[in-house]
Amino acid sequence: MPLTQREAVQLGLLLLSVPVQYLLVGTGRPHPLPQDSWFKLEYWKARWLQFVSWILKAVIQPDDFSSTHKNESPAIEVLRYRQKAGYFTASLDARNERPFHLHYRIGQVVKHRTLGYKGVIVGWDLQAKAPESWLQRMYGNIKVLRNMPHYAVLVDEGDRPGSHSTYVVQELLELMKNTVVQHSEIKNNFEYFDGAQYIPREKLRILYPRD
Repeated sequence: MPLTQREAVQLGLLLLSVPVQYLLVGTGRPHPLPQDSWFKLEYWKARWLQFVSWILKAVIQPDDFSSTHKNESPAIEVLRYRQKAGYFTASLDARNERPFHLHYRIGQVVKHRTLGYKGVIVGWDLQAKAPESWLQRMYGNIKVLRNMPHYAVLVDEGDRPGSHSTYVVQELLELMKNTVVQHSEIKNNFEYFDGAQYIPREKLRILYPRD
């Protein structure tokens, strides 16, 4: 019998509260079999990411581009909110620290794990910084999701027609290599594509000096 959304959330929160390192070690056998993939670090990392993505897919609304108001462009909604209180990575405070749990950098190309679109990272917050109405619509009262790193992503226009930008929790993104993104704001934020990632312009380098 499939889990309801509430049951999925409860299960996810329970397992997310367990330190990841407990999932990355063996069962205590003194001599694990060398060829047994169950005791390989890479195996458990992959399984953990698969699990978290499944939980987030059950919790988060299926469309990152949903809008509060009928017939309103989601891109316009995001731009309007970004002008207030530094929402959606719009803060002008320099990010002078890069904690170990922050996986990605501005200029890197990523893919949405569940929706499939690709895009380039143009900003990040160590935890969600958005209007309460947006947070409630996306996550409800689930604090663990709000407290994860979030990224502003310029979405490839071939995947989503129009100049969309989204704000996505870290666990729903995966890195892409040697991938070009088409978006009208690329030139305003990046100097060029070096074959691996986009090189940020000075305004982004000032805001993200350690990226």
